[in-house]
Amino acid sequence: MINRAGLGIACALGAAALYGLVPNFVRAAYVNGVPPIESTLFRTFMISVAFAIIAIAKNERFFIPKAALPSFVGQSISTLFVSVAYLASVQFIPVGLAVIIFFSFPVLIMLLAPLVEGRNPGMVRIAIALVAFGGLAIAIGPSIEGLDVRGILLAALASVGAALQFFSGRAISRYMTPAVFGSLVHMVILPPILLIAILAGSGTLRVLPGGTANMMGIFFLCGLAVVYIIAYMAHMLSLRFATASTVAPFFNLEPVVSTAAAAIILGERLQMNQYAGGGLVLAALVASTIYGRWKK
Repeated sequence: MINRAGLGIACALGAAALYGLVPNFVRAAYVNGVPPIESTLFRTFMISVAFAIIAIAKNERFFIPKAALPSFVGQSISTLFVSVAYLASVQFIPVGLAVIIFFSFPVLIMLLAPLVEGRNPGMVRIAIALVAFGGLAIAIGPSIEGLDVRGILLAALASVGAALQFFSGRAISRYMTPAVFGSLVHMVILPPILLIAILAGSGTLRVLPGGTANMMGIFFLCGLAVVYIIAYMAHMLSLRFATASTVAPFFNLEPVVSTAAAAIILGERLQMNQYAGGGLVLAALVASTIYGRWKK
């Protein structure tokens, strides 16, 4: 197993900055006639092709070792959850709120890491987790009646998927390169995403000629694909170089980028309780980073 924590952290920061743009591109495409599920379908197809080209150019084998099969299945399921649920949530709730809910995943990783990586979480980590979940309660609670529950549940499901994605990504990196398993994972989830897109579109796709998508929608769709391909590669490389619990806290940069981009690109403004709750979540994540570095 490769262990180069500094390089893993650098890749994590790059991935987080790019991932932060993803929900905003999806929301902007949706405003211009592209349903989020079709954005997911397009980026999934593009990344599977792009990674396949990279793997072929490097003469890498498209083979899943038997020992890698459980982590490959976990990576496929978790990537499907994140791809569909997180991006679909912005159709029902503001990007900023979806980000706040989704970013409970570093806390989940912090709590689950002792079980997966064989360490006791300790009272400090449990206290940090409680602060983060308290922030989520503040962000969601007062305005729950005015929010679409579907968006909240989808963002929460994506958060669970993201935690699984980190652990399975670290495990699968022992046996396969990011280009190979990244391509194969997205090929595996492409059919169910296509089926969901067709069912959601009543038998048709809105990005096809005659659909609701306009040129700006297509522009944001293409931007989404490029950003996601680079971000996913950097994400998986970070897990190849360092453990999930080491790199996960550095994805704290993603909600900052997402919220700032939502304000600049979409003109979104959250309510005061959502800013306060999001601030608590971010503070808890930063505290987990500081505590983890101090323990080491």
